[in-house]
Amino acid sequence: MKSFIIFLAILGITFGLANTMISDSGYVLISYNTTTFESTLWGLFLLIGLAIGALWLIWIILKLIFDVTGFIYPMTSGAKERRARKLTTRGFVEFTQGHWKKAERLLSQAADYGSSPLLNYLAAARAAHENDDPEASAEYLRRADHKEPGAELAIGITQAQLQLSSGQLEQALATLTKLHKQVPRHAYVLKMLKQVYTRLNDWQSLAALLPKLKKQKVVSDEEYRTIELQCFEALFNQAFNNGRSFTSLDQKIEPATQIWNSLSSSQKHNSAMIYRYGKCLTDLGAQEKAETLLRENLRKHYSSDMALLYGKIKGKDVKKQLHFAETMLNERPNDADLLLTLGRLSLRNELWGKAREYFETSLRLSKRIDTYNELGRLLAHMEDHEKSSLYFQEGLRLAAGSVVDLLPTKVTDKK
Repeated sequence: MKSFIIFLAILGITFGLANTMISDSGYVLISYNTTTFESTLWGLFLLIGLAIGALWLIWIILKLIFDVTGFIYPMTSGAKERRARKLTTRGFVEFTQGHWKKAERLLSQAADYGSSPLLNYLAAARAAHENDDPEASAEYLRRADHKEPGAELAIGITQAQLQLSSGQLEQALATLTKLHKQVPRHAYVLKMLKQVYTRLNDWQSLAALLPKLKKQKVVSDEEYRTIELQCFEALFNQAFNNGRSFTSLDQKIEPATQIWNSLSSSQKHNSAMIYRYGKCLTDLGAQEKAETLLRENLRKHYSSDMALLYGKIKGKDVKKQLHFAETMLNERPNDADLLLTLGRLSLRNELWGKAREYFETSLRLSKRIDTYNELGRLLAHMEDHEKSSLYFQEGLRLAAGSVVDLLPTKVTDKK
């Protein structure tokens, strides 16, 4: 309806204008010196319209000519920049859509035309990498380095990222090591170094990098603690594998001791570090040294892992070892893990009744497979085979994830 009204309005205006032109065509006289120009008013308007149209047509033709010649051979810096901007925009659009080959072509052309080729060459290198063309990717990086000799860091980071992405870990390490020497505090370089060391299982290098990661706040505190524990757990495992090939005890524990001595003061007060060192010493046969380590640290840096390990090792004096553990019970009377350890140390001291009491108290606080098994073994040794069998069965049920709460209570009630 609205369109029809507009059509009627236009039609009315047209008829009105035609009627005016017919009834009064007007007269125009233009005189300059001896030259005169005569025309009707409407003829003059038509002539002016034609002149404007001709000028507009000439402008379009000239613009097309300059655009074509600019495509074939850019004639001005402005033409180059305009061309480069258009190619860059189109190239990044193709890049975001995953059209790698087309993006590579457009971005490399933009780099050739523009006055700032670095960004385009780096993006073209990424597109070539995604298109599984490592040679082209490397060539674009070389061109970027040639065009922008002061952009080694950006080029090196891009190169390392592409090497990491394609699994070229050794090459990435070489690239990042070079960058790290140039910019030792660069957070992103440090972060990529962390990734390379982790993927290469180069725990010693990662351990040396940890202080820098913390100082430059490359990772969060929680992530730092996770990496630290992962790193030193792997290092102590390596120390165990290296040490067990020797026959002398001093030679066996030397790799683990070197790792321990390399730790900072705060790391030596970390219960997880203490446990891992103590576990390594224990597995290598240095139980007395492990007992001394744990006894010196358990009270101040207590952890369940350390307490449980302390009950499995044999120190130089097992009576003093039991006495020390019992002194901690005053501070932790309801600690099921400590009670399990006390039961084991009582067994080592052949105190059967005390061991049974510690095991049963531990079970009342927390049902553990180890505690059921220890109590079952103790009762079998004491020739109480019926109850021993019940505890072993309960341990099996717990291992299977279907423990019944009633049985331990009935057993422990029948002292």
